[in-house]
Amino acid sequence: ATQESRHSISSATLSSPSPSTTQLAAMDQAIHRLNVGHYTLDIKVTQLLERMSRLENRLGNTEDAIQQVSSYCKDNRKEIGRLEGCQKGRKMGYKCFLAYRVYETYADASKKCQERGGRMAMPRDRKEQEALAEYVKSVFHGNWPVWLGINDERSEGLYLFEDTTRVTYFQWRKHFLSSQPDGGKRENCVAMSSDDGDWWDTYCERRMYYLCEFDV
Repeated sequence: ATQESRHSISSATLSSPSPSTTQLAAMDQAIHRLNVGHYTLDIKVTQLLERMSRLENRLGNTEDAIQQVSSYCKDNRKEIGRLEGCQKGRKMGYKCFLAYRVYETYADASKKCQERGGRMAMPRDRKEQEALAEYVKSVFHGNWPVWLGINDERSEGLYLFEDTTRVTYFQWRKHFLSSQPDGGKRENCVAMSSDDGDWWDTYCERRMYYLCEFDV
């Protein structure tokens, strides 16, 4: 660059305006307002977080209350089911049996009995078996299979009640054409025939009537 051009640039630089006192004051005020606004936002965010915390506590209390009501309702349904079982069903010693004319799989029948405060019917000896067979015959006219609380799902040939105790008395159907049990690993749940009270092993997914028992 020539000496003349360097002189022009130097003159232009020296002559550029510097910020005035008024502009600096305005910038200070703007920065101050931004700081105040930021502080205000911090306060509002803190207040919102506190409100959210209180709402979460209230929600937690509400969920606890709902859980308590739900638990109470379940207990109430169980007590009603037990009373209904002994009022409408057949009392035998220290428990009552009640038949249900609703088609369910073995697993669903077990669940329904538990929801009612009982369990699937478990005839433990000849006396209970004969009394239960008589009751079932009076309820279901004809030959209807009805679920009992007996299965060998854990181990083939090891028949257990719903409470996992071992079955020691059996009432299998014995006939030269259809001697039971005959399903092997395919048929793991036990049903009672309503016409003669004999037991059959069958598919657990099959839907049929069922029996519940309740403690007196």
